[in-house]
Amino acid sequence: MSACEICIFKKLKFFHKINKYRYYLCPNCQTLFLVPKPTVSQITKYYKKSFEYTAGETNEKEIRKRAKIILKNFKRLNPNGKTLLDIGSGYGYFLDEARNFEYEIHGVEPSKTLYSTSIKRLIEVVITNMNFENYFSMYKLKKFDFITIIHTVEHVLNPKQTLHKAIGLLNPGGILYIETPNVDSHLFRSEKYNYTFLTPPDHIWLFSKKSFKKMLGNNSGIRIERISSYSYPEHFMGILKRNFKYQISSIKSGKKIRKKTFSNLENLDLGFVWKLEIGNWKFFKYLLLDRIISPILTPFLNLGIYGSILELYIRKK
Repeated sequence: MSACEICIFKKLKFFHKINKYRYYLCPNCQTLFLVPKPTVSQITKYYKKSFEYTAGETNEKEIRKRAKIILKNFKRLNPNGKTLLDIGSGYGYFLDEARNFEYEIHGVEPSKTLYSTSIKRLIEVVITNMNFENYFSMYKLKKFDFITIIHTVEHVLNPKQTLHKAIGLLNPGGILYIETPNVDSHLFRSEKYNYTFLTPPDHIWLFSKKSFKKMLGNNSGIRIERISSYSYPEHFMGILKRNFKYQISSIKSGKKIRKKTFSNLENLDLGFVWKLEIGNWKFFKYLLLDRIISPILTPFLNLGIYGSILELYIRKK
């Protein structure tokens, strides 16, 4: 390990070890990365046999909601665009939403499990089961108006190379959209070694906005249309609980407290009343904080691009 692969900075800092995996931090570009990286054969085998994306199944509703937002932005940024490639297409939820926008859609997905599931859902949609490097070698003459790399760039061995190859597949005026966890976020600062997205070996890299500016360099053929961030209410609650040691106990469904009547103070069960008040207070905090206050305050996490998820819209000139 001689220097950061993103910015060539040499004074790297050890960050954390998880089982046999070690993460290092580049102070110059604020990038976290595994040392050593998996080999090509190791990562290929991992995605073919071992990789499971359970969050992709449980968060289908939210993924589709985000997809609609991105696709509407595509329409605004490139109204005449017709073709779309989703790199790391997962279970195909984004492609399914893109089909509703009448785009000619293509996907590339290295995971055998995710690929098999998505082709059952997306009949007649072209999805290729291979990594993007092999896809680029085979189809580098094919061009697209939109390319998405959504929660994928943190998984690849050479992110800088992946970005420039993706840009190479764009038509003039085409848009590349990137979405990935944000190291330069309130969530990362709060969770530190327990960071939600610190999940080796699939997360080889974790980036900041500085990371992308270094990777894209002074490329005169592109223009960054927008860099922003967003967060989910659960991120806000996680930060709140950790910083203020705030704990909300889960409410046991189906358990009822019997009503009691008291004729005088001598019969008053103070322990029962205390438990009743505590239970009601936890329920009140759950409704007030999780369901009302958290969604209202979560957008404040995103100010200054410090939200939990980083997103970029890049135009090819």
